[in-house]
Order: sequence, then structure tokens, then C-alpha cells
Amino acid sequence: MKKLLLFLGLLTGINVSLIGQNVKLTESELERILPNQWEIEFAMMGSEKIGQMPGAKDFDFLFKKDGKFDLIEDDGTIRKGSWKYVSDENYIELIIDGKITSRIISLNKTKLILILVSGKSNPSKLKNVEIHFKPI
Repeated sequence: MKKLLLFLGLLTGINVSLIGQNVKLTESELERILPNQWEIEFAMMGSEKIGQMPGAKDFDFLFKKDGKFDLIEDDGTIRKGSWKYVSDENYIELIIDGKITSRIISLNKTKLILILVSGKSNPSKLKNVEIHFKPI
């Protein structure tokens, strides 16, 4: 399974409860690890691996060192966004069209784990959903 679900949720900002954030990197480590193209490996809801939802589009992220990223859909559509490292909270915020859509809560050279959010303190709609990415 190359890629998974939740493209629409990512774009509309469905909120997910925050799980422990684990992005504890120096700026130089972050600039070495994040700028890459990442593809969905799988998604988890709690302890269950979940498959792609019908109608959901596949996508990759291409992160750049300058705080920007491209969300690349399989049909070639590219959405532009920006990322910001919130070091005191140990996560990376992703912003599309001026709205916080998701957070990277864990990152190392082989795995990126993302959750969907719709702001800093909105109530949770999808609990414990994590989208796991791997570098291409």
C-alpha cells in the first residue's frame, strides 16, 4: 500500500487530539532531516492500522529548508504551505492558506508522524489518528 487517506481532512483541518510530541532537534538537525520528499506509509487510529478511505486522494510532502513545503497530489496538483518549528512544544506546525492544518509530532531520518489539527485548542473530532510517512 503506497499511500493512504485523509487528504481531505488535511486540507479542511479536521482536529485530532495531541499525543506526545517528540520533535526534539536542533535547527541544524531539523534542516538536515526534514527537507526531503515524504510519502505516506500507513495511518494508525489508536492501536489499529487503518486503510485508505474511499475517495481520499494520495499525496506526498516536499519540505524545503526555507520553511515552505509542497503538498503534492497524485494528479500533479501542488498546494503550497509553510512549516514552523515550535521547539518549546516539540512539534512542527504545518500551515496551508493561513490555517494550521497539522502538526509533525515525531521526526527522525526514517520516519515522520503527523496529526491533523484545526487550531491550537479546538475539541477533538478524530482521536488518536497518526499518519506515518517515510522519505522517498
